[in-house]
Amino acid sequence: REAWYSCYLQLAAGYVHLLAVTLSCFSMLPCHFLSTQQPGLPERPRIPEQASETTQQAPSVPRGAMQDALEKFKTGANTMGSLLQDVYAAVEKEKEELRQAREQLELERRAFQDESSRVQHVLNDSDQVLLNVGGARFTTTVSTLSNSPSPSLFSAMFSGRYKQKLDEQGCIFLDRDGRHFHDILNFLRDNSFNYPADGTDFKYLLELRAEAEYYGLMGLVALIDRHPYGLIRVGRAALLNTEDTWMYEDGQDEVVFSVDQPCQLLGVGLCGTEGSFNIELDVHEVEPEDFNTEMSVLHPTVIQSFTKADGQLLKLMLRQPVTLIPSKFYMLSAMIKGAESFCCDDCLSTVVAGGVKITFHPWESPNGTNELRGQFPELYIRI
Repeated sequence: REAWYSCYLQLAAGYVHLLAVTLSCFSMLPCHFLSTQQPGLPERPRIPEQASETTQQAPSVPRGAMQDALEKFKTGANTMGSLLQDVYAAVEKEKEELRQAREQLELERRAFQDESSRVQHVLNDSDQVLLNVGGARFTTTVSTLSNSPSPSLFSAMFSGRYKQKLDEQGCIFLDRDGRHFHDILNFLRDNSFNYPADGTDFKYLLELRAEAEYYGLMGLVALIDRHPYGLIRVGRAALLNTEDTWMYEDGQDEVVFSVDQPCQLLGVGLCGTEGSFNIELDVHEVEPEDFNTEMSVLHPTVIQSFTKADGQLLKLMLRQPVTLIPSKFYMLSAMIKGAESFCCDDCLSTVVAGGVKITFHPWESPNGTNELRGQFPELYIRI
């Protein structure tokens, strides 16, 4: 369109130029030629040839003046012809662009009509659906399978954009392992995952996690990740001291640590007690140059109670994994209230577990725990 408007401006400029040339041509003609008697008008009185001496003769036309005027006129006409050709080319180009735009619009209109036609044939939410998952048959409803946010596989299947292929028994076939699909359906029905907190069938969890990722059920993936499959123990305490006791009266027990490989923090180990105590555990990222400066809270506060019956070494698991990244510094801060507990002595400042090096940095916490003694005899990570 810019080329079109430009040609219009050039054409207007050509008209102005041609007009100027025409006026220039007429201005070069002698006055007596311009004043020649026109037919039908009364004849003007002629001035005698032998006039007064003061009468001046009319100037003659310079030789070549008319030729110059005609050349200018010819140049102006050629310029206008060139501009008209440009305008014609711009018009043809615009017509071609409009034709292509109409064709594209028609293609989009047909595609929209086809999709609208498919959507009209989408099953109702209450309609039953028969599934054949790797040879295992399941019966459910469209509403159950659609009960997951996009971009899950099931929300796409029943959006109306894709035609479902049925087998001989009228089932939709999914080429996946049917052993895990009942947990998939239960999650879609009530958005929960019922697996024992102390379950140890981590092979099944990993298989189910792979299925959940395939179906695009990231909510189920997050619930599976709360279980400690692939747990690696990081033991920093060379000795658990059960003879001496650790008192809780001056504030938090804290340790600062870093890792050299990406991993996840799943929980911490604590020294047990002969009585009972309550703990509030926080996980922070801290400033590398000043451990007193908290940069962010990485996990909601975990609150739990422990007694003598829980043993000498306690396990406190986080509700969800915390991702640990190299070059960052992390603080475990525990506010413990209750009876005295055991403590760990002669702790290692550097521990390598599962190929990850965990470094505990010098830091004296308010209640005395540091990189060499106190609480937190163990950490639990996953690669």
